[in-house]
Amino acid sequence: MDWNWFFSSFSQSAAALIGIIGAFIISRLLGLNEKISATISHFDQLLIDFNHLKASISIRHFSWYTNLSVFYDSDLKDSIENGEFENLNQVEILNKIYQNNSNLFKIDDSVLEAFNKLYEEYRPRHIPVQEGFSIIQRKLLSKIAPVGLWDSLNAEREAINQLEVESHTLIQHFQQNLQDLNSFISTIKPLRIIIIILMISFPLTVIYSLHFMPVPNNEELAITFNPIVIIQSIFTIKFLLLFILFCTVEGILCYFLIQTYQLDHKLVLAIQTNSDDLRNMKNYSEYFKEK
Repeated sequence: MDWNWFFSSFSQSAAALIGIIGAFIISRLLGLNEKISATISHFDQLLIDFNHLKASISIRHFSWYTNLSVFYDSDLKDSIENGEFENLNQVEILNKIYQNNSNLFKIDDSVLEAFNKLYEEYRPRHIPVQEGFSIIQRKLLSKIAPVGLWDSLNAEREAINQLEVESHTLIQHFQQNLQDLNSFISTIKPLRIIIIILMISFPLTVIYSLHFMPVPNNEELAITFNPIVIIQSIFTIKFLLLFILFCTVEGILCYFLIQTYQLDHKLVLAIQTNSDDLRNMKNYSEYFKEK
């Protein structure tokens, strides 16, 4: 009976299996590291686009557009003349104006400022005969907007609409980026578990099997605990070689195990940076609408 064949075959099979699995895991981890770095770099670029978009939005004239759109709204003037705003409070007035003109931004102060000017001029009231002609003339003239004003208002609205579309698109990119980051976390966890299993399996299946060799022929093996034999085996070449092999393989696996924790930490920081504010339309502009 020769036990050397058994221990040799067992340790080689275990080492081959651990090597194949370890090579696959390490390759997968290296590819994952590259993808995570690319995703985080993409987030950094999205953050630059966010700051640029916020700066572009900040120079738009929301109040100016809203105020003049209300002031030169001929339908609103007709409604005032017809007494549709009589006996209404401010909230009711604002709701009615916003319902009649969906293109307005909800800037209550600007809307009320323009409305009050119109109301003072067009509200229903008795006009003396001697003053009627001059007042009617003044109203007709006030209905005419300055030349080029509507073109400026339309251009401003188009610029704002374009920024609103870009904001919605950027929010979708932030959401996709967050989904990618979360998916990486769920991928790293099983890889870490497999690496830990390999680190435990290697000394049990390879190192422990090799330390029995060479075994004398035709001897029955028995598991015993002898401190003297253990101490004596420490000062042998076999122990030194097995210790070097153990430290080499475990060091490699330990390095990639640490890499999984570093990637995990990097992902957590990236997810925290990709905050809800970046995906909230109101953080881009309080006047934009959520889809």
